[in-house]
Amino acid sequence: MRRWLKEIIIASVLLVGVAVLCIVRWQAWFDMPEEPFWPEEPIEYTFPSSDSVKAAVGKNATSTYVVLGDVHNNLKTDDYNAIASRVEHIDAVLQVGDWMQRGQNYYYQALLYEWTRSALYGTPVIVCPGNHEYTKGINKQLSPVWKKAFPQTDNKPLGVPGASYCIDLPQVRFIVLDTNPMARVMYLTRTLTWMRSLINSAGERFVVVLMHHPVFSAAKGRINPIEFSFYHHVLCDADLVLAGHDHSYMRRAPFVVMNSAGELKPQRTKMKADTAFIEPVYGVLTIQPKSSQPSHPAQLDLRVYRLDNGVLVDSIYVQHD
Repeated sequence: MRRWLKEIIIASVLLVGVAVLCIVRWQAWFDMPEEPFWPEEPIEYTFPSSDSVKAAVGKNATSTYVVLGDVHNNLKTDDYNAIASRVEHIDAVLQVGDWMQRGQNYYYQALLYEWTRSALYGTPVIVCPGNHEYTKGINKQLSPVWKKAFPQTDNKPLGVPGASYCIDLPQVRFIVLDTNPMARVMYLTRTLTWMRSLINSAGERFVVVLMHHPVFSAAKGRINPIEFSFYHHVLCDADLVLAGHDHSYMRRAPFVVMNSAGELKPQRTKMKADTAFIEPVYGVLTIQPKSSQPSHPAQLDLRVYRLDNGVLVDSIYVQHD
């Protein structure tokens, strides 16, 4: 009897150990390997620091920014070339998370392989991490490769992990908000204080927020209660809030949800009256500050194009209250 009980205990311990190991190493075992995709041609290129955007953007009223939604490594060199050919003089590319399929070296190598061979190579980027840039398992954390590939400015909210930072340009203040650790309630107060301070102190600049998980969901079953409960009222004071995650397109001032190459999700069936909703589409958004005086922008012109053929899907403008 004792021997039988001992065997059960040993088997149970082994089973639990294997289960824990599977959870921790799920990504490494069931996704692509950590090795570079092209080991004979290693790519050491790092995206320019987000601070480099300041040097690239001129102090005039013709700056142009391109926004990419979820990509999941689905865009190739030809896709990036098509974007560059349709939009004249791109000052920076903004990306709202899930650029990679997973937070492993393989997927960064794949992104760099396509990007460095395209006409967008060398264009500064402002990017926030999505949930796919985070490792899976019990010890969920932002991939160290992300931090190496996308150097951040040194103005993150004190004590908040992840990637939240701010970039001031002559006409626009870009605020990047990492929404992945938001479930940890202990960081919410610090982040809210930081966000409110940046929005209120922007002066004449437009405030554009980049985040991955949207406040208002665009697709069925994609509700994000934490973002809505804690960030709704603060972000409503921003001029524009760009998000992804829902693999669809939606705008509800000041919120815009974008998707560039993620698998399309079914749209929400019930929307508020003040929501302009477009059927799920692979799109690219352009932003242009328009002003007669460089330091006092009058409005932001937003245009959404289909990724495949460049057809205009939506066109709006944003003004200060």
